[in-house]
Amino acid sequence: MAPSTDLSHRDRVAVISGGVRGIGRALTDGFLGAGARVLAFHRGESDESVAADHALRTQQADALAKGRLAIMRADLTRSQDRERVLAAAQDAWGRLDVVINNAGVCFRDDLSVERVGLQQEINAVAPVTFAREAAAHIRNNAHADARTPSRGALLAISSYVTEWHEYKSDYLHHYAHSKRALEDGMKRLALEFRPVDINVGVIAVGVVYAGMGMATIEGKEESLANGELPVTKFSDVDAVVFEALCMAHPRAHYKTGRVAVLDGGWNLGPAN
Repeated sequence: MAPSTDLSHRDRVAVISGGVRGIGRALTDGFLGAGARVLAFHRGESDESVAADHALRTQQADALAKGRLAIMRADLTRSQDRERVLAAAQDAWGRLDVVINNAGVCFRDDLSVERVGLQQEINAVAPVTFAREAAAHIRNNAHADARTPSRGALLAISSYVTEWHEYKSDYLHHYAHSKRALEDGMKRLALEFRPVDINVGVIAVGVVYAGMGMATIEGKEESLANGELPVTKFSDVDAVVFEALCMAHPRAHYKTGRVAVLDGGWNLGPAN
């Protein structure tokens, strides 16, 4: 039997944190485009998030009207909010297949113990906890057939800075530490849920034209053109969406516990 290259997620249910802007918005659009039903949630604490929420509702009005998209405000660090999100997905569609922990922060100022601890909670503790809680729902899924042994997937968005060996600023050091903790926590979940056929994966994202990547790109276009950076190009966000669609697919059952680094070869160093 020939292998299938179909990346459809038709009628599957995906929950995406931070799903209204940046990489999260691209993931929401991508999974909707692949046929999934999506619950996108965010904290909604900033003007940017409120505007992004409105934009998503406007631009995906058809998906909202047809009941294929739900948008809600929730804080991943609050247990009652996590329970509310999972219950909303179950109430709306009766199942859960994919969870993508995309939401995260990078504090550049006020690196007090309390502030760094909050970053660790948002970037690592809360998403790993949420993934474990979501697994209780995913493990109830039946296998579709012998060729789709995965019951579902738990994914997280990390950063290529976890591959670095030195940092020029304290804030990057603390940010990388929180993302390494996220990656370690997800690998532990991969071991925990391997016996029940739940895939677990991490996508470590480099410089892309979305989200935090835009701040990195600013002022570096000339350096890129002059060959002064370890990469020859920055990527659009489609590369992240494609990787997520692949990793979350039921046929990707043999790829679990891995970190996919999408950085254009940045961590290989300069070509000469």
